Amino acid sequence: MLKKMINLKVVATTTIWTKGQIVIPKEIREKLDLNPWDNMVVLMKDNKYIWLVKNDCIWDLMKYITSEGVELPE
Repeated sequence: MLKKMINLKVVATTTIWTKGQIVIPKEIREKLDLNPWDNMVVLMKDNKYIWLVKNDCIWDLMKYITSEGVELPE
């Protein structure tokens, strides 16, 4: 099976606060329709990367990854 890379791009930067909190920039929250108290799934790969995915989108992401043979960046 031919694997393809996920198309990733930098869309914003943020800072981790003293209590470990991360602020998601307003323009990103608006694009992703993120609202206060939305639940997110944190995915981690090789102790190097984290992804934040809305709970209601996680299965769409998993289906995409498995059906397309996607290879995550090293």
